[in-house]
Amino acid sequence: MKLFTFIICLVTANTCFALTPEEFEQEYVRLKSELNRAVLQNAIDSRDYNDEKIPEEEKFQSQSSWCKLAKKRVNLLDFVVKNYPDYKELMKKNNQDDDSTLKDFKKFYKSQNAMYLRLNDALKDTEYKCE
Repeated sequence: MKLFTFIICLVTANTCFALTPEEFEQEYVRLKSELNRAVLQNAIDSRDYNDEKIPEEEKFQSQSSWCKLAKKRVNLLDFVVKNYPDYKELMKKNNQDDDSTLKDFKKFYKSQNAMYLRLNDALKDTEYKCE
């Protein structure tokens, strides 16, 4: 009986966290919008790290923008990985031909997360933060 109760609780708990298609789409659009804003800000702030004429301050600002961009990508990719079937349904609903697999998303997530962690670590002793 305890096992049966445990299984019922587990199933109930899992369905409580499932998103409706509308909730998934809203969150996906929100995260995608944040990513788009980070891409634009990164384009504004980007500097050549190797150019000795560029002041250190601007290089840190550029690194911070790259870090924030990586973080926004990580957030979106994490959301897609955790909700992959919903993502595929949304793409199908919007007639988007996306042949990306869950494995592809996990691989890209891993590389972007590594970049984020590396950049965040490089900025830890500066006034330019990634968060």
